[in-house]
Formats: sequence, C-alpha cells, structure tokens
Amino acid sequence: MKKRPALILTNILLILFIIEISGADAKKSAPAARNKQPQSQRSSIKQSLDNVFDVPEFADSLWGVCVQKLDGETLYDYNGNKWMLPASNMKIYSGAAALDILGENFRYETRLEAIGSIGENGSLKGHLLITGSGDPSLGSWHIKDWNGSAALLKSWAEELKKKGIQSVEGNIIGDGRYFTDEYYCDAWEIDDIPYWYSAGSSGLAIEENCFRFTLAPGKKVGDKALLTLNPGTQYVTVINEVITKEPGSGSTGDIVWRGTDSNVIRFAGTVALDAKPFTQRGSVWDGACYTAFLLKEALQREGIAVAGKARNIRDLPDAASIDKTPASEKILIAVHQSPPLSDFLPLVNKISHNFFADHLLRTIGRRVKGQGDFKSGADAVKAWLKKIGAPNAEKLVMEDGCGLSRRDFVQPRQTCAILRYMYNKETLRKTYYESLSFGGVDGELKYRMSQPPLYRNVRAKAGYIAYTRCLSGYVKNADGEILVFSMMCNQLRREVNTADKLIDAACKILAEYSEK
Repeated sequence: MKKRPALILTNILLILFIIEISGADAKKSAPAARNKQPQSQRSSIKQSLDNVFDVPEFADSLWGVCVQKLDGETLYDYNGNKWMLPASNMKIYSGAAALDILGENFRYETRLEAIGSIGENGSLKGHLLITGSGDPSLGSWHIKDWNGSAALLKSWAEELKKKGIQSVEGNIIGDGRYFTDEYYCDAWEIDDIPYWYSAGSSGLAIEENCFRFTLAPGKKVGDKALLTLNPGTQYVTVINEVITKEPGSGSTGDIVWRGTDSNVIRFAGTVALDAKPFTQRGSVWDGACYTAFLLKEALQREGIAVAGKARNIRDLPDAASIDKTPASEKILIAVHQSPPLSDFLPLVNKISHNFFADHLLRTIGRRVKGQGDFKSGADAVKAWLKKIGAPNAEKLVMEDGCGLSRRDFVQPRQTCAILRYMYNKETLRKTYYESLSFGGVDGELKYRMSQPPLYRNVRAKAGYIAYTRCLSGYVKNADGEILVFSMMCNQLRREVNTADKLIDAACKILAEYSEK
C-alpha cells in the first residue's frame, strides 16, 4: 500500500483544525441567536461540510453525500443524486429489504430424508436426500454456540441410527434448487473467487461454502509447509507449494488459484521457520455437493457405511424420478432450523458478511418473484424501494446483495430513504438499528470514532472495495435528534484512510450540530 503524501495529511489536519475552531466559535455564540435563526445554523453546517468534502486533494475523486432528518427534510446534499458504487453499503439494501419482507422471526429449514426402504439388516435401499432452502447459517462458525458442521452432521448420523439405518446402498444427494444454479455473480472479479469473501451462494450450503486451512512451518528451511484442513475433507484437492524459509523472513502462504468450477486448490508462498501456525479460509465449488460430501464422510466416521457417492441432484440423470418419489417411500430423518433472521442480520451489517447478504437477496427473490437468483432479488428490492417511497427505485443497479460487484450503483439520497424507513417503522427499528456497527465499540467501527461526540453515538454500515470508501447510517446530534446520512467516495486514488478521516470529520460536525 502506498504511503500517504505529506501534503494530503497536512491538508486533512488543517481541515480538522478548522472544524474544531468552527465548533468552538459556535459554542461561544449566544444561544438566543441560535434559537432565533435556525436557518443560519443550516448555512453554517453546509459551509462546514463543504469544507470537508470540497477540497483540492480530492478533486479527482467523486463524493456523494446526503444528510436528512427522519421526516425527510434534507440538511445537506453534495451530489446526493449521483449514482455511486456503494461497495458493502449495498448490504443496506439487501438486509433492510429482507428484514421487512421476510420478518425478523424468519427461519430457514433444511430437511434430511431417506428415499427408499430399510431392510432387515438396517440397510437403506435407496438414497439420502438433503434439501435446502437457502440457509447461509448451516454449519456456520459465525453462529453463537455453534461449532461448524461437525456437531450438526453427527446429530444427523445419530438420527439415522434411531431410524434403524446402519448403512446406505445409494447416494447422498444434495438439493439446492431453491436457488437457481447461478453460483457466482458474473460481475465479480475472477481473481477473488478462491477466497472466503467470494464464496458462491447456493440453495444448499454448509460451512458458508468454505473450508479453513492452517499453515505451519516445516521442520527445517526448504521443507514444504505443513497444511491442514478443517473440516478434514477429501472434497478438495490440495497442491501445496508453500516453502519454509529462514526465521524472521515473513510469511506469505496463501491460496493462489482455484478454478471457477473446480475444487483443485493451489497454495503458494512462504512460511518463516519461526512463524506460529496461522489459519485462513478458502471457498469451494458446488455447495450442494459439498454438503452431501461432508455428510457422507461424517456417516462413515460414525460407522454408517455408504456405498454410493455424494452428488448434486442437478447432475443426476434420474433427478425427475427422485422428485416423483411418493410420500410412502420417504422417511423424514431430521429438520434443521436456522436461527431467526434477527440473530444473523448483524453478520451482514457489523462484519459485512458477503455470503449471508447474497443469500438474503436470493431468498427474497424466490419469495417475491418465484426465482432464487440475483436478478429476481434485485427486482424484489426495486419493488420494495418503490413501496417505501425511495427515489428512483426503478433505476437502482443491483448485481448482487453484498456490493462486491463493480456494477452496483445507488444514490446517497436513495440510501437515506431506506435508513429513514427502517427507523420510522417501529416494528423494525430496534432490530435493524442494533444490527449496525456501533461507533468505537464493535464491527467495522470498532477502531473508529472512539472519542466523543462520536463514541457510542453512531450506528452505521461501512463499504470498502478498491478506490471506494463509504459510510451510511445514523448519528444523534447535539439536540438528541437522530439524523440519517450516506457518504460515498468513488474514484479514490490515494490512501483509503484519508477518505475515512474526512467521513469521520463530517460525522463529528453532525454530532455537534444543534438548531437550539
């Protein structure tokens, strides 16, 4: 990452100094004057915010900013109608729409069924079928009190034994057709595909369609690094080219390649001899087959032999006949319910989890439009935006639910309309408001806004991709009034933290703003 030019830093510090002085001068002014002339305060806040965003160092960047009261009155607008890359601010759209459309108590269900009959020797003469409904949380390490997929799959094995099933003659079949077979958004960068943050969404998924890998140095310099997988599965084929280097040399070991439709994964780089083991995550191809494969491996560990293979139902020539299996030949083994939507919405808004956001988008697409794909989800969001009165709803460009696409485009004013609606709707307010990062406390803002008046006074969603920096949410002003804001910087050709500092400075102005 390039170092910040001294001139830029100097000018930003100057801006912050001016803001501080302006704030001090405002405090010295007579309260009576402020009471009589609220409009002058509006002029003052406009000037102060203009001083933040309209600076020569950002002349080659594009700012889009909107600040509104909860009643829709605009306090400040700087290119608020410009179409901007939102990065992860796209999650404001997918998360809010999902909460309103699906409800905070919405839960996903995943069904495990036996197809066929059980022989006297405990052999299932048929298949095991896992049917998903788009649950992003199945076997997730991010769910409180869950420990990945191991406990879930073991419990399924135990349920099979309770039904008298000691072996399976057929296949373990994963059915993720609740969503279409569109695994990735076609606007994503292909180089991102191997990494956890680009894990493809699917109607049946487990472990967030990811695996964890741990790299540790070999016994001596020149040895291959030690690489272990969790879950310990044969689903992926590992090419380990990570080499142990001299002590203190640094570690660069990482995934360097995985095909878009492959589970052959190449690791390369180095691990220092004195390095401690470190763990990262990578993505897999075909979530439905991955789920079936992990179940097969779990069953075998629990003493249940499986003669067949782990398969995606989409790849089976007899899928139609399986679909037509009469109820009398189906044995329900288990039904797994996800936590309620309210429990994992913070994963979308606090830690900006792409996988969960995309699943929510595709879920509302299936619910509203009958198709579990990105386009149907986007169409559902557009219809919802129109219903809540957001401007230019039909012109929203939404390629995914997470904002990883560089073909997503939103307006700051449009974003503010969503935030106002979610706060003004009392049945949604608490759940949505508390799902956002808390200034100086948690999530994406844990290490920002750590001082008054911003500390514990801002609830917001950040957005980061190359050349883009955004923050949208709520701030309480000096009068105790909630303001909504959306601040987006595109075409950022300098150290990204410079944009963050300007955004934080603008939020400070809003927190200190008073009309009394």
